[in-house]
Amino acid sequence: MIDPRFFANAGPFTLGDLADRLGGSLADDAPRDFAITDLAMLDEAHASEIALFADSRYRAAFAATKAGVVITRPDLMRNGPVTGGPHLIHVPMPRQALAEIAWLFYPLVEEALGLTDEREAAIIGEGCRIATSAIVGKGVQIGARTLIGANAVIGNGVVIGADCKIGPNTTISQSIIGDRVHIYSGAVVGAQGFGFVPGARGLRRVPQLGRVLIGNDVEFGANSTADRGALGDTVIGDGTVIDNQIQIGHNCRIGRHCILCGQTGIAGSVTIEDGAVIGGASRIADHVTIGAGAKLAGGSGVTRDIGPGEVVAGYPAIPVRDWHRQAAGLEKLFSRPRKRPD
Repeated sequence: MIDPRFFANAGPFTLGDLADRLGGSLADDAPRDFAITDLAMLDEAHASEIALFADSRYRAAFAATKAGVVITRPDLMRNGPVTGGPHLIHVPMPRQALAEIAWLFYPLVEEALGLTDEREAAIIGEGCRIATSAIVGKGVQIGARTLIGANAVIGNGVVIGADCKIGPNTTISQSIIGDRVHIYSGAVVGAQGFGFVPGARGLRRVPQLGRVLIGNDVEFGANSTADRGALGDTVIGDGTVIDNQIQIGHNCRIGRHCILCGQTGIAGSVTIEDGAVIGGASRIADHVTIGAGAKLAGGSGVTRDIGPGEVVAGYPAIPVRDWHRQAAGLEKLFSRPRKRPD
């Protein structure tokens, strides 16, 4: 969701104008004066919004979308457009096209730099303690009895619940945080995700227009990071514990009561369901789902979906019993005495 507390919309724009800017093609009967008010994910878009369909894995979401307009490639329309579905803008490179439209709608995407302190205008609950060296931005809301440590930067519009502890040297932007959340020193929550597309002049940054949503009773370790979503949100569920030095990419969805051990790296759009345990120094590829209650041994490298309750190890991660058998087999192979040539 693109939250107006964090991002200023420069729209609306017409369908014809956007198609012309992108050099895209429209169906002959497409209404060029159709007003587009915003961007959204396929599964979240409304009738006046534009979304992206650039990957066949999201065909079901495209078939069900309520978006008024979708940017796509002709080859993805193998069965033709959906009857009564969205208007389509056909372009050769949809991801690049969406990036250009995102910059058109949101030309100024601000980061939390901590340049000005506006705590006098913030809504601050009873019993809060905020270090004098901390920076509190415009429109911030902080719940009762929350503590904000030295040199922390709380960006414009951020919402922090009651009884939270925000450690020294943390930076929080484009985020909504629940109650009783402890964010340890040096953490960065809500920075822009790692989104780029190739263009005629090199790499073009894709504006990151989502949020980070953190539930209640979450611990978020020192020097860990959670990037905000590109269009949707990055979500961390109630009661989840995140160790030190962990990277959570944009649009990840982490469920309730999960455990993420130190130095784990999670690429964008990963789903980790309730109660999963991620061992230290694990690596999880983008768009992977880790099922509820699954366990990853330390150092696992996950490149596929892991089912609920599954226990895996190794790289690429496989069922832990298979991994133990492989390790034992390799040990036997290399421990055999070598025969000397005659």
